[in-house]
Amino acid sequence: MDEWRKFELLISQIEAALAPKGAVVRSPDRIPDKVTGQLREVDASIRLQVGTTPILITIECRDRVATQDDTWIEQLITKKEKIGASATIAVSSRGFTKPASVSAAQFGIELRTLTDTT
Repeated sequence: MDEWRKFELLISQIEAALAPKGAVVRSPDRIPDKVTGQLREVDASIRLQVGTTPILITIECRDRVATQDDTWIEQLITKKEKIGASATIAVSSRGFTKPASVSAAQFGIELRTLTDTT
């Protein structure tokens, strides 16, 4: 199994352990794009029901050498909107640049850094 996939699975396992009872965590998951109708892959998803409202939380992971920049966050903002996610969590093994953090805060992308996965 590739190292990046191990990272994604670890993140999904952490989120599954912390998710409320009844939540369903899938990794990976495919979600229909509300604009194009095509299936879009996310690294992981959390689906739950709050009252009568379905909630979709998506998780995107990057286990790379570089700190993640604003370009990735911009892509996640658009993807979140197009698939109708209630929230998106971006997880990086190297952290985020200041502009990425500012954009994420402005557009509701939650940031997580997991630096040691051994």
